[in-house]
Amino acid sequence: MKPFRFVLKHLFYSILIISNFYLYVQAQDSADKRPPPNTSQLSALDQSFNSLNEEFRKLYREQTKAIMDEIPLILIVSGDSVTALSGQSRTVYLLPNIYTEIKASLHSVLGFQGLMVKLSGNVDDEQWQKAIQYSKYLGELLTLIPQTTAQQKTKQLTIEFVTLIKKATDEFIKQKQVNENQVHAVLTKVRPIILNVAKDIGQESAESLKAILVSIQAKTSKSDWNRTIAVIPGPITARLNNLNIAVTASVMGRELLGKRIFYSENVYDEAGIISYIEMLMRDKKLSVMLFDDPYRMWRDLLADTSTSIIETDFFTPLAK
Repeated sequence: MKPFRFVLKHLFYSILIISNFYLYVQAQDSADKRPPPNTSQLSALDQSFNSLNEEFRKLYREQTKAIMDEIPLILIVSGDSVTALSGQSRTVYLLPNIYTEIKASLHSVLGFQGLMVKLSGNVDDEQWQKAIQYSKYLGELLTLIPQTTAQQKTKQLTIEFVTLIKKATDEFIKQKQVNENQVHAVLTKVRPIILNVAKDIGQESAESLKAILVSIQAKTSKSDWNRTIAVIPGPITARLNNLNIAVTASVMGRELLGKRIFYSENVYDEAGIISYIEMLMRDKKLSVMLFDDPYRMWRDLLADTSTSIIETDFFTPLAK
């Protein structure tokens, strides 16, 4: 039975990774595309410029395959695997699923903060039914945590903070009353536990990933390794020194860059921009209430582990 589960798990991950890579490539292919201009509003001269511009861009994109053919090895480093692509060869190295298993527990804090903030001052029975259901979810979560592959210390810490959140939730349900100060107090109490869990998971994940990358390096010639490209899928990378950002900052103040002036590449429609702002503001509110740091959620969850590895805060910008 175990071999069958092993094969099934590998098959599932392979399908998932292929799907993710396909979506990633699609996203990259569309990165150079812009919404078609409203040509009816343009002069004949502008239309000519736009037409020529698109032709030039097509010519520019024609070099893509030749450039890609010069890369001997591509490593796609995702949350659950490392995929090594070399010519027609494709090898998937699975990472331990510790983070995936504990992620639901960590995200239970997001559910707590979002739900309780909404319930602040709310006496509607229908709304409080959501809190009752949430408490049931936490109970189910507590039965699953011991079954994870995490270290015993991590399991205990995870059970500890989920239990604290459940007790607080049940108390608020009993009183049918909650305010943001109470929510903040609970989050302050669980904060050090969550940071310890993130640190432990981060360290374990870092060691597993490093071991896989070192093993791939050992099987790769020095010349090929020196031309290898690694991709870590994540948010679409913004461009440096965008003119519109500079102009906006000259009016609003450059100190607001990254605080109230953001660059969100490949989001052109109004609904997408609003959704992006909503996400940032939700994360900022949670950051204040959980970490007393308005920008903590804009950093990677495992940022503390990352900075301990190279002993500094960092962000990898595009080359100038």
